[in-house]
This record gives sequence, structure tokens and C-alpha cells, in this order.
Amino acid sequence: MTEPLLQHLTPDELELWAQGLLPAARDIHLAQCAECRALGERERKLFRELARLPRFAPEFGFVERVMGRVRIPSPSNEFENR
Repeated sequence: MTEPLLQHLTPDELELWAQGLLPAARDIHLAQCAECRALGERERKLFRELARLPRFAPEFGFVERVMGRVRIPSPSNEFENR
């Protein structure tokens, strides 16, 4: 079995690292692995870019207007006639 410090970080661990939430035991691997560090930096860059995007907030009444247009078909009596 491979020693944990030598194992590459999983995608979930890279995401945790980008958010500053990776446990210190796994953080040591990044100091030694250029591949994982590069992937982690790409993940961090993505988080920074996403944080800069404008926030979308629908205007008041949006849900009601959309749901008012949704048509839910009524069940047919096909099963009752059997």
C-alpha cells in the first residue's frame, strides 16, 4: 500500500486545499509534489474567478411568474378503466 504522503491528492482534496480546508497531513504532499501543486493552483484560480462573477438574484415575483406558466397534465383515466 502506498504511504498517504506519497499519494496524489484526490479532486476533493484539491478543492479543499483551494478553499484552505485541507488537513495539514495532506497539505505536506503539496510541498513535495509539483503536479498536485499545479492542479491546486488551477483550482484556486477558478475559485477566485468565480468569486468575481456578478451575483444573480431574480427580481421579486420571478418564481410565481414561471410557475404560473407551468402546465401539469392531469392523469388520464386509463388505469381506472382496467
